[in-house]
Amino acid sequence: MENHGSNGHPSDGVATPSVVAPVYQPTPPRVRRLPIVIGLALLIVGAGGGYSYLSAGQESTDAAQVTSDMLPVATRVSGQVVKVHIVENQLVKKGDLLAQLDSLDFEARVKQAEAELATAQAQSQAATAQVQVVDASSRGGLMSAKAMVSGSAAGVGSAAAQIASARATVMRAETEMRKAKLDLERAKELRAANAVPQERLDAMQIAYDSSQAAVAQAQAQLAVARESKLSAETRVREAKGRLDQSAPVDAQLAVVKAQAELASARVRSAEAALDLAKLQLSYTKIVAPSDGIASKLTVHEGQLLGQGQPIVELVPTATYVIANFKETQIGSMKPGQSARIKIDTYPGRHFDGKIESLAGGTGSSFALLPADNASGNFVKVVQRVPVRIAWVAPPQDVALRAGLSAEVTVSVGK
Repeated sequence: MENHGSNGHPSDGVATPSVVAPVYQPTPPRVRRLPIVIGLALLIVGAGGGYSYLSAGQESTDAAQVTSDMLPVATRVSGQVVKVHIVENQLVKKGDLLAQLDSLDFEARVKQAEAELATAQAQSQAATAQVQVVDASSRGGLMSAKAMVSGSAAGVGSAAAQIASARATVMRAETEMRKAKLDLERAKELRAANAVPQERLDAMQIAYDSSQAAVAQAQAQLAVARESKLSAETRVREAKGRLDQSAPVDAQLAVVKAQAELASARVRSAEAALDLAKLQLSYTKIVAPSDGIASKLTVHEGQLLGQGQPIVELVPTATYVIANFKETQIGSMKPGQSARIKIDTYPGRHFDGKIESLAGGTGSSFALLPADNASGNFVKVVQRVPVRIAWVAPPQDVALRAGLSAEVTVSVGK
């Protein structure tokens, strides 16, 4: 039997190898997934690189919230509430009347202070008038005493001069009388010898009598001068006594001046008391210290309030954001850098801001009971630093209430 090849022709006796068809072997699953894994890895790396590129120069935190400087409004005097003029969450303006306290007691205090002031002013005016009277009296008495001393001293001097003059007159009169006496005796001798006429003797007698009268008159003038001197000296002593009495008058003047100063001080004290009474009366009207929303209203009519008792929290409409960044994020932060703010209440919107300031310490350093790292129980925790963010343009179409959660991204490279 002939062997035929595969083509149907007889073979030439040489064995022809048969052609074997290739057998398909499936790729292992691990090998098939490798490109997919590589592609995903490249995609993740690219996304991460893109995010790193986009986020370079930025620091973000979601530990942020809208904040405002809330003002607790409290009473400044005690009293009973007679009227509450606001309701919870009402928008008020600066100076708006929030509540009214009973003012009767304070009005009575004002009237009493006015009466005390009027009394003090009257007393002060009387004391001032008394000073003027005593001053005028003391000045007049002193001047009169000085004038009297001066006049009396001048009288003593004049009397002394009169005494000297009278003594000289007496001496001249006595000299003339002695001469007249000698002339009379000589005339008598001559008349006895009939050497001179009787008329000569009579003339000598008249001259002698006149000289005696002159001596008597001069002696009388001397006595008068001496008496005048004694009187002048007495007046000097009296004037000096009155001058010495002016010292107590000066002391009295000092006393009345001190009383006038005391009365003036009482006037000033009464004026201060009146001002205080009026000020306390004004405190019975509790007014808003600024614009804001009246929240946590805790007062009602008829309630008796003590001094310093809070009645409402006033939340200002002006707000800002406090963002608590990690301590590792603030190395390049500084005031003036721009910030983008997202508010959870308004998703899809963002608001522009800028750094206004960074706190002087971490949040934990202001805690009521700060951690004591020196105790040995130290666990390192990343600290956060409060950063104040101001609005570039405060939003007008949305209400940014205090306490709303926010997310803040700061461009530290700008």
